[in-house]
Amino acid sequence: MNHRKDPGATPSLGALDQLDLDRPRSRAGSDDPPPPGPPPRARPPRPSFWAWVILATFVAAVCLLLALGTWRDSLSQALIPSSELNREIEAAQLALARGELSRADGQGARERFQAVLARDPDHPAARSGLVAVREAALVHARAALAGGDFDAARQHLALARAMAAPADALAGIEAELVARQSADADIAQRLQAARDAQAQGRIEQQGDGALALYEDILRLQPDNAIALEGRRSLLAGLLRDAERALADGDLRTAGALVDRVVKADPSHLGLPAVQARLGEARAEGESARESALKAAQAELRAGRIEAAALGFQALLAERPDDVEARQGMDDAAAMLAARASRLAADFEFDAAAEAINRAREWAPGSPALAAAERRLEQAREARDEVPGQALDPDEFDSLLDEAAAAMRAGDLVDPPGASAWDLLRRAQAIAPDNGAVRRAFVEYSRRARACFEDELAGNRLGAAQACLDALVVQDRGGDELADDRRRLADRWLAFGEERLGAGEFALARRALAAARDVDPSNPRLETFAERLQRAGG
Repeated sequence: MNHRKDPGATPSLGALDQLDLDRPRSRAGSDDPPPPGPPPRARPPRPSFWAWVILATFVAAVCLLLALGTWRDSLSQALIPSSELNREIEAAQLALARGELSRADGQGARERFQAVLARDPDHPAARSGLVAVREAALVHARAALAGGDFDAARQHLALARAMAAPADALAGIEAELVARQSADADIAQRLQAARDAQAQGRIEQQGDGALALYEDILRLQPDNAIALEGRRSLLAGLLRDAERALADGDLRTAGALVDRVVKADPSHLGLPAVQARLGEARAEGESARESALKAAQAELRAGRIEAAALGFQALLAERPDDVEARQGMDDAAAMLAARASRLAADFEFDAAAEAINRAREWAPGSPALAAAERRLEQAREARDEVPGQALDPDEFDSLLDEAAAAMRAGDLVDPPGASAWDLLRRAQAIAPDNGAVRRAFVEYSRRARACFEDELAGNRLGAAQACLDALVVQDRGGDELADDRRRLADRWLAFGEERLGAGEFALARRALAAARDVDPSNPRLETFAERLQRAGG
C-alpha cells in the first residue's frame, strides 16, 4: 500500500537524523549537494583562563630562582650583614670619634674604613665613613691652625688632600697656613742671617750655615726668590769645589760635595755635568785599583812579601774599607809569619822576631802570628839545651845516629831540639863540610818529599802538612815549594767542600783555616769562605 507523504507534515526526530546523515548541508544552507573536496579541518580548542594563570606562575617561579642564584651573595650580605664587617665599622667609627683619623699601624679610622671597602667595595657605611674622615681632617686642620700648631695643620691637610678633599676647601686653609707661618717667622731676619753667613764663607756649618738657613726659609716660603737665588749660588760653588777635587784625584771629597748638592736641589742645572765627570773618574779609579790589586797579588804569589804588602797598604790608604786589599794584607802577614817559623827553626832568632813584629803591624789579629811565636819560643828553648860555645866533636857521630833514628821515626821537624832537622843542624855546626852531613841532608830531603807525596796520596792532609813543613825549613823562605803548597791547599778545600755538603761546618771551617795557612794567596779561598758563610758556617 503506497503512502504519500504530506508535504506539510513535520518530520520526526529520527527522520531528521537520517536526513542529516544522508545529505550534507551546503555552506549556503541550500538543499543542493555541496561540491566535492576535502573534509573541513577541526578547529583546536581555545586555552582556558586558568591555563594562562598556571603558565605565568611557572615562568615567574623560574625567573625568581635564577635571580636568587645569581645575586644570593649580595642579597645575603644586604639582608644579613657580616658580623666581622660590622665590628670593623664600629671600630672605625670609634677611632673617628676619638680623633684617630689615620695611624701608621693601620688602626686609624681611615685605614679601618678602607679595610672594609677592600672586602665589600659597595659598603655604604664604609663609604660614608671615609667622607666623614675627610671632613674631620679639614676640621682638625683649621683647629690646629687656630692653635698655632703648624706641623699638625700640615699633617691634617696632607690627609685631606690624599682623600680628595675639595680644592677650594684646601686652598683656603693652605693660604692661611702660609700666611700664619710667614707672619710668625721673621723671614727678613732669616734672609739677612743667611746672607751674612754666605759672605763669611760659613756654607755648611751645622745650624747656622748659609745653605741650612736658605733651606729653612724655603721650607716656610717655597717661592721666595731671594732664598732660591742664594741657594743656587751656594750650590754652584759646591759644584766648583767638586770639580777641583776631581782634578786633584780626590774622588771621596768630590762625591761628598755632589751628594750634598743632590740633597739640597736634585734639579740644579750644573749637577748632571759634574755627576758625569765624577762617574768617569770613578770608573777610571776602579780600573786603576783593579790593576794595582792584581799587581800586589802577583807579588804575593811570587813570594815577594814586602813588595806585595806595600801595594796593599797603598790601596788601603785610598780606601780603608777595601775588603780585597785587607785580605791581601792578612795573607802577606800569614806568609811572613810562616817565614818567621822557618827562621826560628834555623835558630835565627833575631830575624824571626823581626818578621813576627812586621807581620803584627800588617795584620795584628792574624792567627798565624800565635803559631810563629810558639815556634820561636820552642826553638829558643831547644837552643838553650845545646852545650856552651862549641859542640863536642865526639858528639858528631851520635848526632848523625840520632838524626837517622828521628828520620826513621818520622820526627823531621818536631819536637824542637830532638827532631831530625835540629840534630842535623847541630852536626853541621860541628863539621860544616863533612860528607856524612851532606848525605844526611840529602836523605832528609828525600824522606820529607816521599813523606809528603805518600801522605797527600793517602789524603792524610794533617800528616802531609807536617811533611811539607819539613821541606819548608830547607826552602828558607823561597818559592820553590809554591806548587806543593797550592796542591795541599786545594786538597784541604776539597775536603772542606765535602764537609760543607754534609753540613759539618766545624770541619769545613778547620779545612778553610788549614788551606789559608798553607797557601794564603790561593784564589779559591774567598769563594769557599763566602759559600761557608752563606750556608751558616
